[in-house]
Amino acid sequence: MTNAAPKTDYKGELVKLDAVEQALAGLREKYGTVPDMQTKEGYDLCKKGIKELTTYRTSTDKLRKEITKPHRDFIDRVNQYGKDLIEKLEAIEKPLKDAKQHEDERAEREKQQRIAKLRERIQVEILSYKDTAVGLDSNALAELHDDAVNINTDGFFDVSKEAEDAKADVLKHISEMHGRALEKERLAAEQAEVEAERRRLREENEKREADQRELEELRRFKAEQEAKRNPTPQPKPEPEPAPLPAAAEHKPLNASRLSAAAQRHEAEVLRGGQVQAAEQVTISRGEYDQLLADQAKLRALEAMGVDNWPGYKAAMQKLAA
Repeated sequence: MTNAAPKTDYKGELVKLDAVEQALAGLREKYGTVPDMQTKEGYDLCKKGIKELTTYRTSTDKLRKEITKPHRDFIDRVNQYGKDLIEKLEAIEKPLKDAKQHEDERAEREKQQRIAKLRERIQVEILSYKDTAVGLDSNALAELHDDAVNINTDGFFDVSKEAEDAKADVLKHISEMHGRALEKERLAAEQAEVEAERRRLREENEKREADQRELEELRRFKAEQEAKRNPTPQPKPEPEPAPLPAAAEHKPLNASRLSAAAQRHEAEVLRGGQVQAAEQVTISRGEYDQLLADQAKLRALEAMGVDNWPGYKAAMQKLAA
């Protein structure tokens, strides 16, 4: 089988095709306009034109096939020859491609294994800072953030971008935890201050109550001692006093003389001195009964915590003035 191109003289064949092209002008002039098919002349002209044009068309197509046949045979030979050469080239190429593919796959496996190890390093050397940050206070978190700033991402090669992103994520995470820890500690400090103030107020209140109880006990003791040293003579029975008017029942207490006597008595006891006989004062029975009623009323009010009333201190200062 020869693979040489056919030596064909195209000049003669093209001349025949040129003759058809030259005839086109006359054919277009003769038959370019469809005649009136209702007339015999027009009908005959149309029939004649179809026959002549068909002859030209079929002969032109036959001529085209005759001219191209040698070339089509050559193209078929070239395609077959090229296919045979390609198969022979592929037989040489395939082992090389298989070997390259095998090596590429081996290199890719090694690369993926290397990347997996580098990603494990990211977990251990960078992302583990998140686990370390759990439960730390603000000071420890600040120190951990300073350590994380110094993380070196230069040795991560294929995953350098991942290492840098992980470092940025760790720094952001620790910063957010540090902010939350500061706020939590601030709130805890404020709560501790509130609790301390509550304890202080409670202790002061308990101390006042204890002092009040001690003072009451001292007063009772003084009264008992006074009663022992100066027994009260039994008065003669007197008629029951008339009931006090409603306005008198709510008359403000004038305890200046009782307070002065109690203060003198307390001062003597605190100095360790001997208690002198109480000063005797002569008052009417009605005033005496009123003083006892007012004293009982005062003790009842103090026992119920009247000394915690906001105006109590001001009232005592006014009483002492």
